[in-house]
Amino acid sequence: MTLLSVRELRGPEAMDLLTGKWRELYADDRSATPFESADWLTAWARQLPCTTTPLILTAKSPTGRIVAALPLARHEDRTRSQISPLSGPHAPCLRPIGPHANDPAVARAFAFHLLLAAERENADIALTAVDADSPLGHALHLISADISWTRTAPARTAILLPVRYDSLTPSVQREHARRRRTWTRLAASHTITYTRTRHSQDLAAATTAWTDLRRRHDPLQPEPGAGDWRAVLEKVGAATACIATLHVDSTVIAAQLCLTRGPHCYTLPLATDPARRHLAPGHALLRHLVDDLAADGFHTLHLDTTSWQHAGRGQYGAARPGPRTTRTPDHYAAA
Repeated sequence: MTLLSVRELRGPEAMDLLTGKWRELYADDRSATPFESADWLTAWARQLPCTTTPLILTAKSPTGRIVAALPLARHEDRTRSQISPLSGPHAPCLRPIGPHANDPAVARAFAFHLLLAAERENADIALTAVDADSPLGHALHLISADISWTRTAPARTAILLPVRYDSLTPSVQREHARRRRTWTRLAASHTITYTRTRHSQDLAAATTAWTDLRRRHDPLQPEPGAGDWRAVLEKVGAATACIATLHVDSTVIAAQLCLTRGPHCYTLPLATDPARRHLAPGHALLRHLVDDLAADGFHTLHLDTTSWQHAGRGQYGAARPGPRTTRTPDHYAAA
């Protein structure tokens, strides 16, 4: 196989790629998620502290075309430097992007470059949430003794839309019916409202509600401030980001942030009111959300870990899909 050349872009060079050619790489990668989009990565790159700079690895074909890129960040301290995912820990999975992002040769080239960086530059490599069954995961596994990386599940839990409730097991159908009765009784004395943002102004207001609810849900776990998320979601925009909320009267009891690409929707951590835990608000919100997305023409809802826990295993026919199909070109001569 033709050898690939790997180049590091740091600081301004990395930002130039993110604000320029990155959109083309994203468009050419059908398996890319919104977490690899230029707007998402640029928004987090602009919030890096002064001791951290964006670092992007690019893989080029012999003709000089960028066929894949890996978004990272480099943190410098007095003794060592650390290389980690650019938008970590917010992005659920680290993966390359580009027309040949899933090629094993690309993954091996990136992994070998990181190994050299660890040895030559005394850098700690800390890659979080790498798909263990992806080409990058396989390549890192071969050198795991020298690079620190965190394995994640092979793929997110995917709910196929629309949900066919009548095809679920009888026990699951009874559980759905029981929960619907609970909310029907509640609606007799309270106003139950479900909404999903569709415009920038609504998104900004819902962002505050989502971040506030997350702090109440788990006050001991540090979270990015509301201002950080507001800046990110303002950059990403209402065409890609949305927040679904469930209200009892005027109180938000559950909020779900989602990013979309085409007919696919991806969740970020669900936030629920701990005082309403007995109502299973996350499950109730998800029920509204899957029906809402299906009505809008979405094909799949990909759940992060917290949303999957609230959904319940098998409650929506959700199952973890198998490993992604790896596209391996015969050569890069045409690239």
